[in-house]
Amino acid sequence: MRRNILKAAGCILFAALWACNGLKIVPGPNGTLIVDVAVETPFGVRTRSASLDNYVFLLIKQGGDTLYNSTVEAITGSALSLEPGYYVIEVFNETFTVPAFDKPYYYCRDTAAVVGGESCKVFLVCKQVNAGVRVVFSEAFSVQHASYSINISGTGGSLNYDSTSEDRWGYFFPGQINLTLTADGSSSDPVERQIQEKYMYTFLVEESGGTQDNVEPVITVSVDTTRSWITSLWNDTGGTVRGLTKETAYTIAQASTLEGGLNDIWVCGYIVGCYSSNGSFLYGGSNSATNLALADTDSYIEKPMSYPVELPLGAIRDALNVVDHPDYIHTKVWIKGKTNASYFGLPGMKSPKEYSW
Repeated sequence: MRRNILKAAGCILFAALWACNGLKIVPGPNGTLIVDVAVETPFGVRTRSASLDNYVFLLIKQGGDTLYNSTVEAITGSALSLEPGYYVIEVFNETFTVPAFDKPYYYCRDTAAVVGGESCKVFLVCKQVNAGVRVVFSEAFSVQHASYSINISGTGGSLNYDSTSEDRWGYFFPGQINLTLTADGSSSDPVERQIQEKYMYTFLVEESGGTQDNVEPVITVSVDTTRSWITSLWNDTGGTVRGLTKETAYTIAQASTLEGGLNDIWVCGYIVGCYSSNGSFLYGGSNSATNLALADTDSYIEKPMSYPVELPLGAIRDALNVVDHPDYIHTKVWIKGKTNASYFGLPGMKSPKEYSW
């Protein structure tokens, strides 16, 4: 009996070894990944752009292996067959590692979970993630000095600007930059400035004693994106002299950093709506007469980028409220009042005294 059992077991083992020698392992079904890419465009509208075709497309498997290193054009409209798992998708127009002229950097990244037998769709929106900087020298300054330049240093390196580069944009990583002016062999102490991604800064260099300070933020729509364009004096670091006149009014981004309780401060921005009684931001809204929402752009924004201004009962409310004047939406206005640390949950202004168009 025992001999028969051992014999049977041996036959089974032999059969198993023979079967394994020719065994074909069939993996589970693949899933598919469909990726669509767009570039951020004005007013919150996201549409495809022909210029995306040459953007780099990377598909990275969990663990770090790059499965696709291609272009957006090559994968557009394709269903990529992939094993189940997690994948990182990166899209960018070109590499950006150090400050450089003519190098706006658009980038987006997302993670996709591919499930066997199912289709995963991912929509990515590339945004400019570096900041543009240009330097312009006034005519009076140019006449006064035989040679001059500004060196701007930031994360990763520096760029030098002179009379030959006034029409060129240099691009930097967001954060702190240092500007050092050299004229006729003498250099100034470095001036620190903070720059933000997606903003385009023009720094004006004027002769000592110049009073012109063009701080008007102009919102310019390029082919592919909405970018904020800001012009200011190169050595104006937002000190206490700012905001005391209409000509030196704070932009909304600058005003949002001020402490509360400052009196007679001028701010300027576009009227983009109002706030409901519960504090909700209503972009384009015109149903509250007690307040205004200002912004540095008249394009679509979220609440954190807005700046609330109180309209107390009286002449200024009558003149500015969007209930009686809905046509004021997207109009630029200058307002003087008292800064408030928290109004509708945001830095804002109360007790306005004056306004100007």
